[in-house]
Amino acid sequence: MNKIHIMVCSAAMMMLAAPGLIGVAVAAPAPGNSSSGIIALNSLPNPPVTLATASVADAKGIVVGAVQKIVMDASGKPQTVDVALMGSGAVVALDASKFNYDQGHNVLTAQLDAQQIAQQPRAPLS
Repeated sequence: MNKIHIMVCSAAMMMLAAPGLIGVAVAAPAPGNSSSGIIALNSLPNPPVTLATASVADAKGIVVGAVQKIVMDASGKPQTVDVALMGSGAVVALDASKFNYDQGHNVLTAQLDAQQIAQQPRAPLS
């Protein structure tokens, strides 16, 4: 089975998105599979700077937005992720424990579907 991986800049995703939650399918990572570069986000110490430009996919592997901000805990691990949703302009805040991070493809995959992500609390204004 051939897979096409599309790398898209966060800003470009937001500008090109049509209204609603329209996404691009990406390969959904297996939870906890760190041998292939996939790790539970909240267990990642001192995350790479590329995390700030990661795409965000739902549990089905559909890209629904992009990372806008990562809040770290006192030990330097991600605690909260602010996600800018494609097409709506909304920014929601999700607990980092809800994500796996595919380091090789710079994609955060949520354990929630697109509708559940959209219903999360709005991120506070910075």
